[in-house]
Amino acid sequence: MAMYTYTLVFINMASHIVMLNRNKAPWMGMWNGLGGKIQEDETPKQSIQREIQEELGIHISIHDILDRGVLTWNTFEAHGQGIHLFYVELNSIDLSFPIQMDEGIIELKHIDWIIDPNNKGVAPNIQYFLPQLISSKIHVHCHFENDQLKEVRVQTL
Repeated sequence: MAMYTYTLVFINMASHIVMLNRNKAPWMGMWNGLGGKIQEDETPKQSIQREIQEELGIHISIHDILDRGVLTWNTFEAHGQGIHLFYVELNSIDLSFPIQMDEGIIELKHIDWIIDPNNKGVAPNIQYFLPQLISSKIHVHCHFENDQLKEVRVQTL
């Protein structure tokens, strides 16, 4: 499996996912999972553990962070060609939402709202893979033309 530069996690609490409405590209103004850039001395899983700590202020055990595969694309404004995907299921956390931070606003969003095909406020590829990511390790490949998402293929690994 290739080593990509970025990570993305979907944290599930009672059918609600912790989502970030981004202040900058890619997906500026849209809801997405939490994530970030892998630092030199980190594995992808350690990177997402650190990102959760930085963005939510909570420590998640590395064993509770499930590797869910990768998301790749043909061409897009993001750096590199792929992102490591992760999934965390929490019973509850002692946080009050929304959380305002430099990168945007963090809020809990119901899974049905996130994957609704009429929802134009979520990064457009998420509705195609979020249900599978919850239960399986997957490879999501997105094909873009002129910055428009044309096709999403989801393969179970």
